[in-house]
Amino acid sequence: MADTENSRLTRRLRLEPAGPANARDLWMVHNDDEVARWYDGWRPSLEDAEQRAKFMGDSWRIHGVHKWIAYDRGSGEVVGRGGLSRTPVDDDWGQIYALLPPEPWVRVAHEIDQPLAVHAHWLEIGWALRREFWGRGYATEIGRAGLQFAFDVLGIHAVVSCTVRHNARSRAVMERIGMRYAGEIRSRGMVEGIEGEQDDAPFAVCVALRRELSGPLRTPSSHEAPRAAN
Repeated sequence: MADTENSRLTRRLRLEPAGPANARDLWMVHNDDEVARWYDGWRPSLEDAEQRAKFMGDSWRIHGVHKWIAYDRGSGEVVGRGGLSRTPVDDDWGQIYALLPPEPWVRVAHEIDQPLAVHAHWLEIGWALRREFWGRGYATEIGRAGLQFAFDVLGIHAVVSCTVRHNARSRAVMERIGMRYAGEIRSRGMVEGIEGEQDDAPFAVCVALRRELSGPLRTPSSHEAPRAAN
């Protein structure tokens, strides 16, 4: 059954909460040559995608949020996947604490600690688009819809986004949707000029705080008529 409550419409996209029914579309996104390049060539099998899609669906049901699959509203084509997810309470994500306000909410865990412990008051946002849809503003639409959902619907305090330092396109989207550069963390990922994933790759981190935004972020929801882009 489609999760219409958490679906969203942007000017050109239908954003559908990822779940088991979207497994093949998730597989398609991550088997795109240019998407796989940012994951050290990793291409999930259909079984892998089914397991990941089930996890995403469970996260929507248990924690109230995860990624969307983005479809072109006119053609129905799969554009990509993107949106929000809760961040695990672990050493990797703990590096983010230093880039957020020194306030108690930053370290608070969600009351539901299954299937894993996650932060209660801040989320991660990201996107991955099939190559043929790059450079057309779709990631920006997904990003703005994600911030609107986080702040206006979920009441989250902060949203962070991380990408390897040399991913200039993704960093540009972060800035375009109003996030500010906060610093870097180190984690496993790609390093420019070095083949294969490295354990200490530098990741740029951008942050958006709800209290720094003036008024609600108005992105058309699944219950609103689409409006022209600003």
